[in-house]
Amino acid sequence: MGAKSVFITGCGAGGIGASLAKEFHQRGHRVFASGRTKDEIDPSFADIGIETLILDVTSTESIDSAVRTIRAKTGGTLDILINNAGVIHVMPFADTPVAEVRRLFDVNVFAVWAVSQAFLPLLLEAKGLVANLGSINAGFCPPLFAAYNASKAALEALGRTMRRELAPLGVRIVTVKSGSVRTALFDHAEGITIPGSSIYAPLREWVAQRGYLKGASFVDLDEYAKTVVSDLLNDNVRPVIWRGGLATLAWFFSWFGWETMMDQQMIKSYSLDRLQYSRTGLS
Repeated sequence: MGAKSVFITGCGAGGIGASLAKEFHQRGHRVFASGRTKDEIDPSFADIGIETLILDVTSTESIDSAVRTIRAKTGGTLDILINNAGVIHVMPFADTPVAEVRRLFDVNVFAVWAVSQAFLPLLLEAKGLVANLGSINAGFCPPLFAAYNASKAALEALGRTMRRELAPLGVRIVTVKSGSVRTALFDHAEGITIPGSSIYAPLREWVAQRGYLKGASFVDLDEYAKTVVSDLLNDNVRPVIWRGGLATLAWFFSWFGWETMMDQQMIKSYSLDRLQYSRTGLS
């Protein structure tokens, strides 16, 4: 297998993007790792020779600049585009401002659309591959992640449609349905507290202590990256890849469609069974 050109968004230290970049690089491929600012790009890239560039995935000008840079460096082609940049928000549906939902969709959905669209001419030339970093949350839909779950479900639908539209043109689209991976993603959820006036106020302390993560089965980041890179370099890569903690369980439930059982389990594991509503409020 010859060296491939790989462009990855959202390559901050301790995240999936950075780990994927290092794994592709270690296997001899030419990697372009990007981040919103210089400070948000893993600083260790400079020591190992991974090329970096600034890319704000929500900025048309920034995306166009990145495309020009990659076109000049590769001669007008791109073998693999990995849409990894994303944000998360922890809050019940009832307390999540619509502005926050829009922010998540801007990064997790619309940015993927814009970046993929802009790089499409290079991907067509290479008969390349686009990997969208999705989440088992798209179907698992755990409580407290309403905006994030919805954005990942939208991303999954986008990827499925892209796959069917671009397959005749030789471009493959892969959705990576990631489960629990030991990354810095939840560090960005720190400081989020349920309002005291919320109907979910009885859960404030539990959420503040990240009770929703207790008992989760996290896989090692580097092991996850090795597996996903091997998947993406496989000529017969599946259109949907399930990787990470709880991914197998999520696949199982999605396949058999046991919605009621899932509802009951989620309500219990997220302590929602504590809640009891009356006209005087929750107790």
